[in-house]
Amino acid sequence: MTEMPSLSKIAQIAVQTADLGRAKAFYADALGLKLMFEAGGMAFFDAGGVRLLVGPMFKDTPPSGDVVIYFDAGDWGATERALESRGVKLEPALVVQRAEGREHALRRFKDPDGNQLAIIGWRAVHRANIAI
Repeated sequence: MTEMPSLSKIAQIAVQTADLGRAKAFYADALGLKLMFEAGGMAFFDAGGVRLLVGPMFKDTPPSGDVVIYFDAGDWGATERALESRGVKLEPALVVQRAEGREHALRRFKDPDGNQLAIIGWRAVHRANIAI
C-alpha cells in the first residue's frame, strides 16, 4: 500500500500591496525582515525560513482581512518596543493561555495595505498584566 503524501511545511505566504515601495519599506524597516530578492514586480522576504511574497493586488481588490500572519515574538518586550519605536501601531494584547508565571499572548497590527499581522508568543506575567 502506498502512503498518502501529506503537507508538512509552508513554503511561501503571499500578501497583496497597492504600493510595492511602501510595502517593502514596512516589511524591511518596520518589521526587520530580510529582503531575499525582487522579481516580476514582487518582493520576497525571509520570515524565519518561510518566504513572504509581497506583490500587486489582484484585480484592484483590497485585502480580505480574514487571514492573519502571526510572527513569533521571541523576546516579547524587546519585540514590542522595537515595533512601536518603528511606528507600528499594535493593538492591545490578547492573552490566549496562562501557565505558571507566564502567558501566551498576541498583539495584532496591520501593514500599510490593511493586511492583518500579529506577534505571538510567551511572555512573563507581571502584576500589571493580571486583571483583578
